[in-house]
Amino acid sequence: MKKVEERLDRLERIAKLLVRAGLRARREMRQQDDKITIMIDAQIKNEERFAKLANAQTQLSESQAHTDRRLDALIDIIREGRNGKSR
Repeated sequence: MKKVEERLDRLERIAKLLVRAGLRARREMRQQDDKITIMIDAQIKNEERFAKLANAQTQLSESQAHTDRRLDALIDIIREGRNGKSR
């Protein structure tokens, strides 16, 4: 009878260890899920920021091209004035 009780006690200890290990694994998985969620949120925000930055760069490039055309026109006007063509 004593051996049976010892075996049952041993099985009970093993079962408790398994339960603790399972609970610990579940807790660690939740922590990993939380971290992954944080990373996904950060990535989404970064993608939105990059899209805004790309849009701003496109607008700046268009604005610079427009300024270049106006500056070229002004330079042409000044050159024509110096050559006496405007008179």
